[in-house]
Amino acid sequence: MSGQRQKIFRFIYWSGLVFCLVALCSGVGCSNGILRTKSDLRKGWVCDKEADEAMQRQDHETGILLHERFLAKEPTNGLAWYHLGYAYGQTGDHLKEVLHYEKAIALGFKGDHVFFNLGMAYGELNQIEKACDAFKKAIALNPDNADNHFGLAMAYQRSSIDKLAEEAFLKAIEIDPGHVGARLYLSMLYTDMGDLQRARKHLHKILEIDPTHTAARMFLEKIEQE
Repeated sequence: MSGQRQKIFRFIYWSGLVFCLVALCSGVGCSNGILRTKSDLRKGWVCDKEADEAMQRQDHETGILLHERFLAKEPTNGLAWYHLGYAYGQTGDHLKEVLHYEKAIALGFKGDHVFFNLGMAYGELNQIEKACDAFKKAIALNPDNADNHFGLAMAYQRSSIDKLAEEAFLKAIEIDPGHVGARLYLSMLYTDMGDLQRARKHLHKILEIDPTHTAARMFLEKIEQE
């Protein structure tokens, strides 16, 4: 890793609170993923109402307890296994999160959002190859979802596969030009590559979209000092 990359990434980790992954683009936390509670009637899966209500009010411990009780009665309900995995992810237990997502997938619950969440969870466990595989499956199911490409780009960036990361970030932006998360992390990638002109371009675009975006402003100020 070059000295320039080490310096920029020290800044990123120092201000980690403003560079939190998906929170910048879709309103969920760094590893929170996406919760979808809609029933899957094709397989006859309806989750427990009280368990889902606990999750919606962010009472994750109660959500775990109620989903586990529900699954004791309906162990083949892939939707409930997915919700339980999400609940564990919210508590920071990403090993259990992955296990429950994989269980849901094995039972036939295979929406792109479960693979996106699985990729996020593998990223938290620093299992980047598995994260990439999960994001690729999410893209195969829903290639028009910008977040799926963004997740893959982040995994590539973490592995220092710069060209593939750039392509995936640009695809996310092509699908959703207002995807500030993709623009922000792409600006970091360009900075690490020494291309400050393109980094500034995306940071300025973020500030056009959202003039109050603190992360973009801070990072722009930082690279202007280089």
